[in-house]
Amino acid sequence: MARFVLANDGPVLRTFVSAGNFAMYDRLRAASRLVLPVTVRRWLLTVWSIARSPDRNTLILYQLRALSRKLARLVFIPPAGTAVSKAILDAAIWLSPRFGAMRLRLGRVRTLWGVTPILTLPLKAKADRALGFRSTSLVYVTYIITSQFDINLRRPYAFACSFGLGLAFQRLVLAWALLRYDVFHFFADRGLLDSTARLQINFEELAALRRAGKRVYVYAYGADVRTRQATLALGRWNFCVDCTEPPKYCTCHDADAQRYVSELDKTVTALVSLGDMLTYMPTARHINYWPLDLGPARASGPGTSSGSLRIAHAPNHTHFKGSTYLEQVIEKLRAQGHQIEYFKIQGVRNSQVLSLFAESDVVADQFIGGAYGYTALEGMALGKPVLSFVRSRALVDAPDECPIINTTPDELEQVLLWMMDNRSRLRLIGEQGRRYVERWHTVSAVATRLGQLYEDTADFPPPVLSRIRKMRAQEETRRNSIPVATGWQHPFQVSRQCGAEQLGATGTSDT
Repeated sequence: MARFVLANDGPVLRTFVSAGNFAMYDRLRAASRLVLPVTVRRWLLTVWSIARSPDRNTLILYQLRALSRKLARLVFIPPAGTAVSKAILDAAIWLSPRFGAMRLRLGRVRTLWGVTPILTLPLKAKADRALGFRSTSLVYVTYIITSQFDINLRRPYAFACSFGLGLAFQRLVLAWALLRYDVFHFFADRGLLDSTARLQINFEELAALRRAGKRVYVYAYGADVRTRQATLALGRWNFCVDCTEPPKYCTCHDADAQRYVSELDKTVTALVSLGDMLTYMPTARHINYWPLDLGPARASGPGTSSGSLRIAHAPNHTHFKGSTYLEQVIEKLRAQGHQIEYFKIQGVRNSQVLSLFAESDVVADQFIGGAYGYTALEGMALGKPVLSFVRSRALVDAPDECPIINTTPDELEQVLLWMMDNRSRLRLIGEQGRRYVERWHTVSAVATRLGQLYEDTADFPPPVLSRIRKMRAQEETRRNSIPVATGWQHPFQVSRQCGAEQLGATGTSDT
């Protein structure tokens, strides 16, 4: 006959017991009360009931789900969650040096790139994989430009934040990362833990990484290190010249930023910077770390040598790119009867930007900052002539090969007139742009620079260093196999640093 099995707190599970077993069941239950605590009796009763039930598989699944819910409630009660996450992080800090040493002895280096959702983050991880490392990119949030990262924790992080446990979640992620990775690459504005200061890495995290014996590299992308007075001192044209809302976009405060960079320099394995960011990180190593995946970027070159000159521009913030100056010059030239088509695109996915560039004759990058950006590289990869302002040839890899048409707002009108008078030469400039990025800005090219950085600073074991050196030699052979184009030279080359006053002496025309 069917009956309910009762514990002290009421019915637990339905089970089926034959009539002949009732007496034995009652005697065992009475004896258990004499020697076993109530919690143990309940557990035994539950196990016995499940074992006897014809629906035991369903009941086992039910119990497992109930257990997971209890654990979730434990973790997601803020005081308990905070305590648990701290305990787990402390355990990971203690264990991770042992795991890391074991991996390094076997030559199995693991690297993590995060957490700022920069477009090139997955490509940087790919560059490390070219060195034979196991490498991953990780983010908590994404921008509209792309969401293609190796690990995207946007949803679980938002879920944890809804319980007020965002920091506890991040501590668990950090603990996992400490156990799994040996090298950490961050931009200067944040790491795996939220910081109490704006646009800074949490020093609690840096301390944990140091205690765990990790190699840590900190990079800059621009706004995370740019300060106002140091920028304005660069000269008439700079990224701050048209900014009306400091410190909305950048760190801005010079003294605070200098103290922060100084502390970073003492704490991390190395600071790494490039372009205009070198101004704000004077002790950083100069390495160009913007890699390009040339697979989807097929060179199309400029259009025909007649008709309207089509100019494409994709600024993230127009006041940082000098967009207004470009538009004013275009309107002036149109009023004089020149045929120019202008296309500006903002706030869209990167694939749409590349489609626009592919249909243009010229890609306009920026005219006031003093260093070309990733837009310039994408334009050159598509075989397009690129307009940009580069303050010094020292900011460019292989400046004698760089075909960027160097211009500030002061020279924009003369540059556009020269381009319209020399349409046939634009294709050669675009061809050299493609060769330039193939030689100096591919994933493998950036991998060799990272390899040199590791050789100089990471103290890797000999098998790892040997693998890095082999890859670097292969990359040098690959680069040397790509010839530089001929006949692409123009009067506005980065290496010449010439201005409008030299146009008459150096410029030539097809007409």
